[in-house]
Formats: sequence, C-alpha cells, structure tokens
Amino acid sequence: MIEEYVNKIINVDCIEGMRDLPDDCIDLIVTSPPYNCGIDYDTYDDNRDWGEYIGWCREWLKGCHRILKPDGRICINVLLEMGIEDNKVRVSPSAEFYRLYQEVGIKYFASCVWIDKTRIRYTAWGSWRSASSPYIYCPYEVILIGYKDQWKKKNKGESTITKEDFMEGCFGVWDINTTTSQTTKANFPIRLPELCINLLSYRDDIVLDPFVGSGTTAIAAKKLGRKYIGFEISKNYCEIAKNHQILKSQDIDNWM
Repeated sequence: MIEEYVNKIINVDCIEGMRDLPDDCIDLIVTSPPYNCGIDYDTYDDNRDWGEYIGWCREWLKGCHRILKPDGRICINVLLEMGIEDNKVRVSPSAEFYRLYQEVGIKYFASCVWIDKTRIRYTAWGSWRSASSPYIYCPYEVILIGYKDQWKKKNKGESTITKEDFMEGCFGVWDINTTTSQTTKANFPIRLPELCINLLSYRDDIVLDPFVGSGTTAIAAKKLGRKYIGFEISKNYCEIAKNHQILKSQDIDNWM
C-alpha cells in the first residue's frame, strides 16, 4: 500500500524503490537526476559511458511512468547541453530526455528554462579572442514537463499558487536564485520544486522525488501541504534529509 511510503525518505536505489510502489499512485514527480558529468558522489558513478547512462535513465523513467496516476505529471530538471569525453563531444540532455519520454510512454507537455548562475564562473574561453577554437558555454537548465495519459486533472482540488507564481510558471522562463549550500555535491534550489509543486499539484497530493538527495523536494512538498516520498541511494544524504528540521517538525503552519 502507498500509505507505508508516504512522508518518508527511503535509502534505496530508485528503480528498486519504485518497483515496490503500486500502479497509478503518484500525482507529481519532481526530480533532478545525476547529470553524468563526473561529480564525485559517495555511492554513485557519475561518469558512465553516455549510452549506458541513457539506458539507465530509460529504466527509471519506465518506473516513473508506471506509478504516475493517469492524470499525474512529471518534471525532470536537466542541462540544456553539456560536454562529455573531456568536452570532445557535445550532447543535449534535454533532447535526450524528450526522446526518452516518448520511448517510455510519457507525453511531453512543455519545457521551462532557468539559469544556474553559479555555473557561469566555470566558463572556459577556449582560443581567447580568436576564431581558432572558441569554447561556447551554456548555463541554462531545462525542466521537461510531461504527463501520463491526460493533462487536465480529473478531479478538482485545492490550489495553493499565488497569482505571481502562476504567471511566472506559465511564462516558462523561471527566475530561480541558485542555492549556494554545500549540503550535497549537486545543489538543487528549493524554488524549483516549490514552483513545480504549486503549479502542477493540489494540496494533499503525493509528490515523489526518485533522487531526493538532501531532501529539497520533500521539504518543498511538506511546506506546501503535500505528501512526499523520497528515494535516495546515499545513506549519508538520507540522514541529512531525515534530520532536516522542517521534515522532522509536526507544526507545518510555522513554515508556510
């Protein structure tokens, strides 16, 4: 039963964790998977062969598709483009995930973009002021929004979004202040899941993050009056999330 997983951070590989969930049980999935860009995680290899990485993403997306409700939505945050093989090859994760959505049966709805301002400092100029070999850097990240069977929600619920956030969310270019916290190796600004959750779900809906890390999506869900489920393969990150004062607090009104 889904109730035994609700409002918990679970130390498990997400593919295995989703196998234990029933069909058609999740209202919204919000996540930012590992980018395969060589981040030194404690329990995950973030430097796989690109084909192997895409195959792995296909597998967990299949699980996402199965557990989404017929009117369930999904938001995957990925890079617009990146270099692999020491920047000898450029790939577009956003294009890859668009294709993966189609392969596993997720219907694509829209994309939103934002700039990770902390990544601008990584700019490499290549051949400085020369046409020889300039390096073109893209700091944009993309949130690919999809759904399972139908976009319009079947039942009426209580929305919690403000007028300002609704207008920004529907505009598709999101102004997100990038987090500078070093809690985990890959920072995930809480504004991103907050906007996804407010825009795409009702109060008391179930929100899943298959790569919950230090708990950012779960924290956003609880603050906004949703139920949450978080899967995380790192025991260390799980402990960080479980010990967060918002997730431990019973008095959520103080955090609204």
